[in-house]
Amino acid sequence: ERWGPRTLDVDVLWIDGSTVDEPDLVVPHPRMSERAFVLVPLRDLAPDLVVEVPAGSGSEGVVRIGPP
Repeated sequence: ERWGPRTLDVDVLWIDGSTVDEPDLVVPHPRMSERAFVLVPLRDLAPDLVVEVPAGSGSEGVVRIGPP
């Protein structure tokens, strides 16, 4: 069940150099730029990261994680 209880929940947000556009998985995550709980830890891990968010995702464009 998609929204039901589970032992482990893993969200694939970004894969370096890869995109996925499948019915059950879109990478980079289409709304990652709207979620501080995603961006703040990701900035700690990869402060110079720039992610292209796919067109049609609602948040398409470039997401700059760290300083310009």
